[in-house]
Amino acid sequence: MNKKNIRASLVILFIAIAWMISGYFAPGDPEIYEPEQKNQKVITINSIAQDFSVPVTVKGESQAFSKVDIKAQTSEKVLKINFLDGDFVQKGQVICELDSGQRRANFKKAEIDYNSTKELNNKGLASESALVTAETIYETAKIELNRTKIVAPFDGFVENLAKEGQLIQNGQMCASIVSLSPLKITGNVSELVVGKIKKGQRAEVKFISGEKFESVVSFVSSTADIQTRTFKVESTLNNADYSIKDGLTGELIIYTDPVKAHFVPTSAFLLAEDGNVALAEVVDGKINIVVVQILIDTTEGAWVTGLPEESRIVVSGQGFVNLGEEVDFIER
Repeated sequence: MNKKNIRASLVILFIAIAWMISGYFAPGDPEIYEPEQKNQKVITINSIAQDFSVPVTVKGESQAFSKVDIKAQTSEKVLKINFLDGDFVQKGQVICELDSGQRRANFKKAEIDYNSTKELNNKGLASESALVTAETIYETAKIELNRTKIVAPFDGFVENLAKEGQLIQNGQMCASIVSLSPLKITGNVSELVVGKIKKGQRAEVKFISGEKFESVVSFVSSTADIQTRTFKVESTLNNADYSIKDGLTGELIIYTDPVKAHFVPTSAFLLAEDGNVALAEVVDGKINIVVVQILIDTTEGAWVTGLPEESRIVVSGQGFVNLGEEVDFIER
């Protein structure tokens, strides 16, 4: 082979190699890189509904069941006061003694006349009408005498006592008496919650002094106050030691009948598309959005209804997922 042929062969070989190389590196359709799709991670808690009593709190005031002014039923001078203001008295004890001189004399005479007339009637020497008259005079004199002793109508504490030597008039107060055991706590609730309050429900009383006492709802009014549109409620305290006085103010907390509810941390809440408060839960690996009702909230979280009895609630990451989205969850 001469030099020309060798040179020609080399040129052809070079061109072929260049063509092959250019074809190998020539641009073609670019490959599309599709990164691996990963599910959003969320943190959840597994919550089981518990019985929860929603507390209704209203302003309350202690009130005595019985509180009356004891009034004289006749006009006489006060001879003796047997107690001091604030003393405890028992039912039937004499508080005020009035001058009974003339009434006692009248009674003695009426008693003698009645006994004599009765004896004569038994012997047939006095008529039935005479006996009835004598008995009427006797009973009237007895009543008038008894009116000079003013007694306690029930157990309680006496105040506002009359003064010895004072001339007391018929209808004038000799003393006031208040019974402190049991004691009632009264308050008023709105028409929004009155339907949840029932007689016999547990209640708690917190006075301004800081003292707390267990109580029981004893009365729920069926009629609203015309001016305030609120309903009167009462609870009863035993107060056996009389430590709670009449007229103390504080809070009456009534625990309504329990409902099934979940306690959810504050971080878990979100707003549904309609603007209502909602929670995200994981069901079969997917996000479900549930509108809930807040029963009561605290600094740590809130008691809510609207969830199933057992729910895997999203407490972190709920703002980055959508309804129906598949997620991976880490249970806390």
